[in-house]
Amino acid sequence: MKNQCRIKTTIKNPTIRLLFVALAFLIINVWIYLVWHYISRLKRSTRQVFSHLFTLKQMLEFLRQVIDRNYGVACEIYLPSG
Repeated sequence: MKNQCRIKTTIKNPTIRLLFVALAFLIINVWIYLVWHYISRLKRSTRQVFSHLFTLKQMLEFLRQVIDRNYGVACEIYLPSG
């Protein structure tokens, strides 16, 4: 789970890198909350968790699609000549 939510970057600024780690930590905790409260059930004083129904990878894909829809995707980059 550690590397599924990891941002790949070449930024050297430690503040920005710490922000990315905090964001990944927040996303993972939101996913755990959603799975625990909405995709599990209590059965005889134990909780059955059905995390295979909504994986972290699926949630990350949903978030990526929303970001792509709102901000667009750059498919080509034009470099100035000279």
